[in-house]
Amino acid sequence: MPRFRTEKDQFILDRCRGKRVLDVGCVNHNYEATRLPDWRHRQISRVAASVVGLDYERDVVERLNREGWSIVAADAQDFDIRAQYPDGFDVIVASEIIEHLVNPGGFLTSLSRHLAPGGEIVITTPHAYGFGFFLEVLVWGEEHINDDHTMTFSRKNLIWLLKKCGLGVEEFHWLIQDTSRLPGLHPSLSAKALAKIFFWLQCVAAAMRPGYAKEMIVVAGAASE
Repeated sequence: MPRFRTEKDQFILDRCRGKRVLDVGCVNHNYEATRLPDWRHRQISRVAASVVGLDYERDVVERLNREGWSIVAADAQDFDIRAQYPDGFDVIVASEIIEHLVNPGGFLTSLSRHLAPGGEIVITTPHAYGFGFFLEVLVWGEEHINDDHTMTFSRKNLIWLLKKCGLGVEEFHWLIQDTSRLPGLHPSLSAKALAKIFFWLQCVAAAMRPGYAKEMIVVAGAASE
């Protein structure tokens, strides 16, 4: 097993294969994102037994439902769709969501009550002490994050928050993504080259100490009694 992973989307798709999936935050900000070839909700739909989306972008959700998707408009921090899906979900995907919220505890509690027996929640989120953030502060004077982020977690406080919400960690993986390969993120060759350099510097650091990774993947389930 590698000390850290470099592929997030494939990890998520492998967990969803043949399962009943709830994809939280599936819109990914706006309708234009759903037109991209790498829209993860579409990718999940190709491998899952079934997939339901959930997002608070109500206008986009209504538009996507008219196109034939099955997406619920709701606040991920406090929702209850058990009447619509009484059997729950085998896998709940919450990728790059928790760092945007103001109530992460309510979010995790809402997710946990929609798990089918033996189900799992797949969470990905930035790591507060990632070496990549150090490099960004060194070069630009501050970390480069989405302006909508409200918090950043360490491994310890994320695991402790899960525990407080009645969830146990089944798997934990450090993650470093090569963002130079992500479509549309770096518009120029120089930006792609810089992203590639940052990626390899992070890999070198994480090879010595995995906790330098910039992101985390956590697979959680209902805590044992």
